[in-house]
Amino acid sequence: MPDKITLVVRFRMEESAKQEFTAKMQDIFAHIVKEETFVEASLVQDMRDAESILNYEVWNESPESFMKNQMSRSYRAEFEKMIVDLNIDRTPAWYSAIAQWKRV
Repeated sequence: MPDKITLVVRFRMEESAKQEFTAKMQDIFAHIVKEETFVEASLVQDMRDAESILNYEVWNESPESFMKNQMSRSYRAEFEKMIVDLNIDRTPAWYSAIAQWKRV
């Protein structure tokens, strides 16, 4: 069974870049949701820091297989270019679950 990982990416950007960034995230996730190892994702705005947006993704992959299998997808190239063009700072972090709770 493949590993289950959570990828959390903090993006920092100027207010003027948010609309294009969010639209591009919509485009890229139209593809991502079709990936076999994709579980779930959410994009959230920091309520105290208008320049900070957090992307939370769960995958049935290891960090190594994610980088090999997912980051090489052709639909990601335009997104990666936008990150550079809009001068968006990106800080990724990998997590693995140590406990989990669900509403019954």
